[in-house]
Amino acid sequence: MTDNPLSGLQGTIRGTVITRDDKEAFTAARFRGWNHDLNRRTNPLGFVVASGVRDIVTTVNYCRENSLKLTVRGKGAHSPYGMADDAVVIDLMNMTAVRVDPDTKLASIQAGANGGDIDHETALHNLICITGSVSHTGFAGVALGGGIGHLSRWLGPVVDSIVSYEMVTAKGEVIRVDAEKDPELFWGMRGNGANFGIVTEFVLKLHDMPNDGIIRSAPILWPDAKAPDVLSSWMKRIARPGRKNTETLQFAFLHSPDGHPVCGVVPLIVGETEEAAKGTCDEVAAYAGGALVRQDTQMPYTAMQAALDDCFAFDKNYWDKGVFIDWDPDNEDAVKKIISTVVEAWAAKPAFASKLSTFILLMEVNGAVAKGDPASTSFSARSGRLWATALTGWSDDDDAQRAASKKWCDDMIAALSPFHVATYLNNAMPASAEDMRGVFSEETITRLQNLKEKHDPDGMFKAGAWDYQANV
Repeated sequence: MTDNPLSGLQGTIRGTVITRDDKEAFTAARFRGWNHDLNRRTNPLGFVVASGVRDIVTTVNYCRENSLKLTVRGKGAHSPYGMADDAVVIDLMNMTAVRVDPDTKLASIQAGANGGDIDHETALHNLICITGSVSHTGFAGVALGGGIGHLSRWLGPVVDSIVSYEMVTAKGEVIRVDAEKDPELFWGMRGNGANFGIVTEFVLKLHDMPNDGIIRSAPILWPDAKAPDVLSSWMKRIARPGRKNTETLQFAFLHSPDGHPVCGVVPLIVGETEEAAKGTCDEVAAYAGGALVRQDTQMPYTAMQAALDDCFAFDKNYWDKGVFIDWDPDNEDAVKKIISTVVEAWAAKPAFASKLSTFILLMEVNGAVAKGDPASTSFSARSGRLWATALTGWSDDDDAQRAASKKWCDDMIAALSPFHVATYLNNAMPASAEDMRGVFSEETITRLQNLKEKHDPDGMFKAGAWDYQANV
């Protein structure tokens, strides 16, 4: 090989090969990623912007033959595992087609697409599938780790709707994975799907969207000093037996547009009449002596899906950490402890933290998530009433600020450990076998290891998300 280890790949694909030799193009590709903190700390070998499946096959074969590490990212480029030092990054940013068949209610989604690409096409037919909580998040990254979104309480995780995958294997073969062709691999893909090959297309079953896609949403806000009272009332509400899964109420700490710290409840109410949905929000708005601001209104669900986009712009610094929690609603001490934990965590947020992108989110994730058959997928995060997440951003390329941001997120999750019942792979960022055992059961780990040995024995797909000793 020459000094440029990708020289033999150039000219063999229809897409673009970007190497370190082209400093301007390389820097642009590197800093196209969503998280600037990852962009600045990671130095890939180069980028292959694929035009289609054949380019991916060619690149996989080339990397295998030349012992080069591989990572994959899509248009969203959110995943912390989309780049790795001295790895070839297969970039699927041009593979974003979404084809909807309204008769069969199936969507064929290229792996580079983001949530907004999918919503744009499915909404035309009043259909929906779960995507990420920010519309510019890549769909593949969400789906391959299980897939939790705003309306998962109603529709479950993404993996419960996946019908099949098209995938390029470590041998450079293009295969279709579904429940009939390979039930064991299909099981493993649905929850740990980045470990066995490069998915190029998903086929998903879609769900009917009532009321022509109109839901009731947008925040109901109070000063953050009212948070203990709001949380107390909200926790009683979400513990009511017999609630419809089409009613989801999220709690958040955030900042108002003028920078003031506030707390809020964000309703996501699907399929109700406007009067009934407003009635639910009226009840919520009465918490803690009455809300400061009400923004709840009837809106297209696509608008709700994109509501947080501007809070999480590309090439800024971010860190987040989350865990699934549960408690006995009749245990007042448990309720008080959860409330005090998140209130104290919000008070302890770093002074330098971005007011635009610093949140504590308590997202309802029971309902359809919990009702799915746990034996049908490797997805592990089916138990728990809430997904509790701390996430923050910071402006300076300062390692001390990065460490403080990480510590803030970690500290809140550690304080919630008495209520920890499950860990969501996409929110866990495992870097070791021990970390993985915090996500999956021993039985699941064993099955996943066996699949890894069968489909990727040489560890082509260990860089990035799978840079851990899974097989020891």
